[in-house]
Amino acid sequence: MEVSSVGGTSVGRRRTCAIGLLAWLGAATVRAAEPAALRMETIQSEPFGRMGPQGPGGLMYDIGLLIALRAGLVVENHVVPYARTVLSLHNGTSDLVLRFSNDELKAVAHQVAPVLALPTVVVSRREAPLLRLQELSQRSLAVPRSFPLPESLAGLHLQSVNSNEHAIQMLMSRRVDAAYGSNLGLFGAARGLGLRMQAFARPLVVERQTFWLHLSRRSATPALIERLAQAVASLHQDGSINRLYRRALAEFGDDRMPA
Repeated sequence: MEVSSVGGTSVGRRRTCAIGLLAWLGAATVRAAEPAALRMETIQSEPFGRMGPQGPGGLMYDIGLLIALRAGLVVENHVVPYARTVLSLHNGTSDLVLRFSNDELKAVAHQVAPVLALPTVVVSRREAPLLRLQELSQRSLAVPRSFPLPESLAGLHLQSVNSNEHAIQMLMSRRVDAAYGSNLGLFGAARGLGLRMQAFARPLVVERQTFWLHLSRRSATPALIERLAQAVASLHQDGSINRLYRRALAEFGDDRMPA
């Protein structure tokens, strides 16, 4: 009986150890399935994302970190060229990006939540103002590649450019008559080039385009999508995103800036 008792105790201990090992392995598997930190990319364009003496920053950089904080997620945020963001989501070097959508982007990422709707505008030089959109039929218009173009501007003489900065450079060198983009994007690019809003005519508002939070299809799970969407909704509800936007507008100090 004593031998049997000892044997039973030994078997019980082995079973307990086995169960503990399986539980540890299961927990380790769950942890391994979740990345230690999500990788976010912010477009390098004033005032959305910038690299300065104090490190990275900008409106969308700050909003991205705020979303991660509200969602309780660890995020590594990097400021990168606009054109790189789609490729990064596609090849798995990035999980998240805040930017305007297009078909190329939708193919590799989920639109998780709308973050900020911005007026899109046509900007011309002060000495050669466009007073009506109809005048564009006789003019040339610079548009950054992959920027969503409304039907109202289709069929015009368009000049594709690499960025908002490139569009402003083309405009001020008189190689095009106007530039199209978001209010903050174009005037932020101009500010980065050392130009003031007074160098331009009053912009013509075309429509509104929305910065979306995009999550790579490689990284997406229903739980993560829901978690991020709830974080964005919460930041809209308490006014956090709008406060950051209003602060960015105020930095331009010009009442001609469409809000």
